Amino acid sequence: MMWLTSILAIAAGVHIAIVNVRRSMRRFRTLVCEAVRCLLIVAAVILFWRPERTTQVEQTEPQQLVVLLDRSKSMATEDVDSAPIRQTRLSVAETVPDDEAWKSLDPRWQVVTQEIFADDPAQSDLGAAITQWGFDESAAACVLVSDGDWNTGRSPLSVVQEKTLQAGPQFTLHTIPIGQDSRLSDLELFGVSCPTIAIEGKPLRLPFAVANWFPDSQAVTVTFRVDGETVQQSDVTIAAGARFDGTVQWLATGEGNHDVSVSISSIAGESDATNNESIHQVDVRPESLRVLIIESKPRWEFRYLRNALIRDPGIEISSLLFHPSLETVGGGGTDYLDEFPSTQAELAKYDVIFLGDVGLDAKQLTDQQCKLLAGVVAEQATGLVLMPGPEMRQATLESTELQSLIPVIYDDAGTHESGADAIGHFALTEPGRSSLLTQLADIPSDNWKLWQSLPGFFWFAATSRAKSGSEVLAVHAESANDYGRLPLLVTRRFGAGKILWMGTDAAWRWRMGVEDKYHYRFWGQVIRWMAYGRNMAVGQSMRLIYQPEQPTVSSSVSLRASVMTSAGEPSSEANVDLMIETTSGESKSIRLSRSEGDWGVFVGETIFDEIGSHKVTLRHPSEDETLETEIQVQGRAVEAIGRPARLDVMADLARLGRGQVFAATNLGSLVNTLNEQIQQNQKTQTTRLWQHPIVLLGMIAGLSLFWTLRKWAGAL
Repeated sequence: MMWLTSILAIAAGVHIAIVNVRRSMRRFRTLVCEAVRCLLIVAAVILFWRPERTTQVEQTEPQQLVVLLDRSKSMATEDVDSAPIRQTRLSVAETVPDDEAWKSLDPRWQVVTQEIFADDPAQSDLGAAITQWGFDESAAACVLVSDGDWNTGRSPLSVVQEKTLQAGPQFTLHTIPIGQDSRLSDLELFGVSCPTIAIEGKPLRLPFAVANWFPDSQAVTVTFRVDGETVQQSDVTIAAGARFDGTVQWLATGEGNHDVSVSISSIAGESDATNNESIHQVDVRPESLRVLIIESKPRWEFRYLRNALIRDPGIEISSLLFHPSLETVGGGGTDYLDEFPSTQAELAKYDVIFLGDVGLDAKQLTDQQCKLLAGVVAEQATGLVLMPGPEMRQATLESTELQSLIPVIYDDAGTHESGADAIGHFALTEPGRSSLLTQLADIPSDNWKLWQSLPGFFWFAATSRAKSGSEVLAVHAESANDYGRLPLLVTRRFGAGKILWMGTDAAWRWRMGVEDKYHYRFWGQVIRWMAYGRNMAVGQSMRLIYQPEQPTVSSSVSLRASVMTSAGEPSSEANVDLMIETTSGESKSIRLSRSEGDWGVFVGETIFDEIGSHKVTLRHPSEDETLETEIQVQGRAVEAIGRPARLDVMADLARLGRGQVFAATNLGSLVNTLNEQIQQNQKTQTTRLWQHPIVLLGMIAGLSLFWTLRKWAGAL
């Protein structure tokens, strides 16, 4: 449309000029006047298109060059060959800013050297450091001197990719990788999983792993100490490049805090002796757990589980039996209840609830009771064990509030029943092999074999698959469908609570030849796993739950307080105050807000800035009561000495940053590249001709000339 308008305007001007010349008696003078008119019209059309002129101006202002020098702990690795000795990565990196090659750098470069992670070498957020210093608004180029390792924050690759798109087209990020891409000889202790709470008189089992990075086999002594005294010691031989998985065990005695440590002996030639010991603190407490078992017919699993729990002095058991052939709730012992707990406070007393072959029925569970069960799991962190039976009454619960808690999708085809010739077996999945719930063997490496040798089962629940968000620990070794092996042991979280679904009722058969060794070990681990978080801090009418259960410094920690009144009812106050005293003696107050619902739950979050023990005091909002506990804050995974340098990361950083990779011994090439860059860096200057004052004055002068020529031609 603009082209058509321009052409029509010029054509109209030419047509008018021709007509005026033909009619005029002074054709020469009129011709000159009309020629000026046409030129003015053409000029106006050209300006209508907003013409601009672009010119390149050489860069003369100083440009900032940022050199980032990595001082994290991993830079202390001695793997840089420099005859006649081997140097640390940091010692080589420190020579980069003082190299003679920088004297040839173009004076227009203003070099700024920034040492990153100097204040805390144990934590290295490489992506954040590059963002803060390398992509500073005044920086035109950045040189990263590092081994490419980091232990916290976002991946530096994604950070550089994102920031490079935002930076100017002339910005470049060059890298100088330091270190070797092969691991040094070392023995590494890792994978020590230690709870912060242990039960008085119960065994505390700590799994661990030792990796051998030496080129030959090494004999290692593993020592487990409690309060400085050796509790267990064993010698193992680990092949070159292999790892050893084991456990140490201690019968927890003596209430209070205990220092526990797992360590391995040092070997001559180790590159890092700091990873040979793992130290933790454990609070030993007397056990007092309450378990509720809800069942219909008293199956063998119910009988053996109930009897085992009755014999455990640390567990108080209650049973609720909805026997279909009895008019009222059945039972024959003092632990049997006459009815389902009718209030929130009564149900919230239980740490773990077993729900057997029970469903939605006039003589079993009601919608309101299912709602209470879902609420006590989500709000009070009560554990829920789902054990369907051959009648598959639990399938009716999918129409209740418990539907979201069931971690599997039941098969509409019905139940599976097998004869003696089709006995089924468990097969651990990858998560199941590493889960503490399934650790039945004393030696972790033998655990999967033990599960294969367990007596099988004759019935299992018909399911299609596990729901998303669930974790499958064990599957059917022989049966599968379009989704894979059928799940048999599945866990998931719901709100503050934990859920375990077991798709068969034959765990009691594990007692064959060994009595309760494996049967009760499994259920004891399940009960304590579920009740662990709920019993971190418990008072007369308050309990405090925090996630994660082993918080790390500078990470967000969610706090959840359950508060009851002296009358046993959930508190209806709006807020609860919580005081935290740090290891350095400083105090800070946190206000927890009331959660939705009527369970007396208050939630909030905080961040612990210091490593060590923090004293936490929860104050009752309406009564004179406080709850005190200690939260042990761990340090983050430290930068490790002896690990291979991330040369691949350094190369990718340079590629994403439109730069190149240079060796620390070849800084001359880096300087030449930077000099070429600043010579090519030119400013683009754009002049808008349609707004230029000279052009505007020219148009005014042209119009004045046209007006004068019209008088000269006698047109006025």
